Amino acid sequence: MLSGLRKLLENWVARVFFGLLVIIFVFWGISNVVTLVGDNTAVAHVAGKPVDVALVQAEYQNALAQAQRTTPNPDVGTRQQMAAQALDDVLRQRAMDIEAARLGVAAPDSQVRQIVYGIPAFQAGGVFSKTLFDQVLQANNRTPDQFIGAVRDNVLNRQVLVPVIAGAAPPGALVTQIFDFVAEQRFAELANIALAAQPVPPPPSAAVLQRFWRNHPQQFTSPEYRTVKLVILSPALLAPNEPVSDQDIAAAYRRATEGETPVPLRTVQIITTSDTTTAAKIAAAWRNDAGWPAMQALAAKLNANPVELDDAKQAQFPSPQLGSAVFAALPGEVTGPLQGAFGQYVFKVVDVSTSVPVQASLAARIRPQLQLQKAQADVAQDVDQLQDALAGQTPLDKLPGDIGLVALQGTLDANGNGQDGTPVPIPGGADLKAAIVKAVFAAQPNQPPQLLNGPGGSYFALTVDQVTPPDLEDYNQIQAKVLAAWTADQESREAETEAAGLLHAVNTGQDFDAAASADGLAVTMTAPVTRNAPPSGIPSQLVPVLFSMRTGQATMLRAPGGFTVAVLDRVVQPTPQQDTGDYGQVYQALAKGVQDDLANSLIAGLETRDNVRVDQKLFARVYQ
Repeated sequence: MLSGLRKLLENWVARVFFGLLVIIFVFWGISNVVTLVGDNTAVAHVAGKPVDVALVQAEYQNALAQAQRTTPNPDVGTRQQMAAQALDDVLRQRAMDIEAARLGVAAPDSQVRQIVYGIPAFQAGGVFSKTLFDQVLQANNRTPDQFIGAVRDNVLNRQVLVPVIAGAAPPGALVTQIFDFVAEQRFAELANIALAAQPVPPPPSAAVLQRFWRNHPQQFTSPEYRTVKLVILSPALLAPNEPVSDQDIAAAYRRATEGETPVPLRTVQIITTSDTTTAAKIAAAWRNDAGWPAMQALAAKLNANPVELDDAKQAQFPSPQLGSAVFAALPGEVTGPLQGAFGQYVFKVVDVSTSVPVQASLAARIRPQLQLQKAQADVAQDVDQLQDALAGQTPLDKLPGDIGLVALQGTLDANGNGQDGTPVPIPGGADLKAAIVKAVFAAQPNQPPQLLNGPGGSYFALTVDQVTPPDLEDYNQIQAKVLAAWTADQESREAETEAAGLLHAVNTGQDFDAAASADGLAVTMTAPVTRNAPPSGIPSQLVPVLFSMRTGQATMLRAPGGFTVAVLDRVVQPTPQQDTGDYGQVYQALAKGVQDDLANSLIAGLETRDNVRVDQKLFARVYQ
C-alpha cells in the first residue's frame, strides 16, 4: 500500500491534493489551539468590561455549600436559583463599584479594620480574636481577603446609597393602617379547668389496665439505647487549665483599650404627648420643681406617656431631633416642648456620663479569653496527632494521653438520657452534647471511629458497641406506671368534659361568670393581648384564636395542666400617641422597606446605564 501511495505522489495532481490536505490539517490544528487559548471566560459585561465567570462560580459554591448542610443534593432548579442570585450579586456589586469610582468615594483601611474588629462573632470577652476570626471564616468557606473585600464593598456601597435613601419615608396613611393592625388590643376572660382538681377515679380491674397498656404502646415502649465509647478534644474543656500570666492580661487589656473613644451617655426622663397645649402644661408643672413621680401621675391624667432612659446613647433615641436635643441640654433643666417624629417631647437630663471600660471587669473577661486562645492553639497542634492515630486504627482507649482528650463510655437514648431517665453527663455545652448525640445515632454499630468536627472548634470520635432496639415494656413490671397513665387519662377526660360543658353554656347564651361560678371556677381577665406581643400567663395558641373571634364568643383549648375556656371581652384600638413604641416600630419597618425599594431601583438604573449583558450559555455551566 505504501508503494502505491509513493507512485501516486509522483503525479503532480496528487501532489497538489496532498499539499492542500496538509495545509487544511495545519490550519485546523492552529485554529483549534487558538480557540482553546482564547476560550471566553466573561460571563457578563458591565459598562463594556468583562466579568469573569470565576467570580460568580465562587459565590455560587459558597451558597451551595451552605445549602448542602440542610439539603445534601439540591435539584437543578434550586441550583439555578442559587447561581442566578450569585450572578445578580456580582453584577450589582460591579455596577456599584463603577458608581463609587465615578463619585470618587473610598473605603479607608482604618474604617474597614474598625468594622471587622467590632463584629461580635470575631470577639471573645470583648476582645478581637484572630483565631476565632479564622475559624468563623473557615466554617463559612471564606478567606480573609474575601471577607475583608466584602466589608470594603459594603463601606463603599453605603456611601453611594445612604445619601439617596436617607430621606425616604412611608406614607402616613399606610403607617396608620399597619399600626392599627399591630397595636389592636384584645381582652379576654379566662377560666382554667385543672387536671389536678379532678376527682381521682377508683382503680380499674386488671383487664381494663391491660387493655389500656395494649392500646397505648407508645407510652410504654422503651426507647432505643446505644452503648458508646467517646473521646472529645475541645478548646472549651481545655481552657480552664491553661496558665495565663498577669503580664499577658495587662498586654491584652492595653490592646483592647488602645484608641478606644468614650461614648457619651445620658440618663433622661421624657414625657411624650400629642399636642402642644398639653406639652406646655407638663413643662410648666415640671419647671415648678415637680418630682418625677408627680410628673408620671400628671402624664397619666393628661393621656401622655412618661418614660425614663438610663445611660442611653444618642442613636438609641426614637427621634433624631430628640436625641440631638437631649445631648445638647444641660443636666437638671426641663427642656421642651419639642416637636418630634411621634409627637411633642418634654424632657429633663438627669445624668451625664460616658461609656468607658471598667478595668476589673474587662480583665476578668480577658483571662478566660486568653485561656481559650491558648487552648485553641493546643487543639490545632494536637488534632493532627489524633487524626493520624485514628487513621492507624488505634482503639479509642489506646489513644495518646498527652493531647488533652476527654474520654467517657455509657449508654444513652436519642434525647441524651441514660436508662434511668437522667441526662448522660457529656462534658461541654448543650450544642456539643447535641452534636455528639446526633452522631451516635447516625453511626453504624462497630464502625471504626472517625474524627468529627464539633461546635466551638472541638473534635470528637466515637464507636457504637451495642444497640438495644425499642421494646414494649413488660406489663407485670410496670403495673404502677400503667395505673398512673390510666388515671391521668381519666382525669383529662373529666376536665375536657367540664370545659366542653362550660363552652356550650356560654355559646348558647349563658353568662360566663355565672356558668363558671356554678362549676366552682374562678374567672380572670387577661392583660391586653396584641398580635406581636402576647402577655405572659396565657397559652400561646390562644392569641390567633382571639383575633378571629367576635365579642362575647367563647373558645376552648388544651393548656398546660388542663383546659382553658376563654371569652372575648372587648377590643381596644390605641392611637399612635398612646402607643408610641409600636407606632415607631411600624414606621421604622416601613421606612426600611421604602429605602430598600429605592436602593434596588437605583442599582437597577445603574445596571441599565452600564448596559449589563449576560452570556447565558456560559452562565448555565455554573450550576450544571
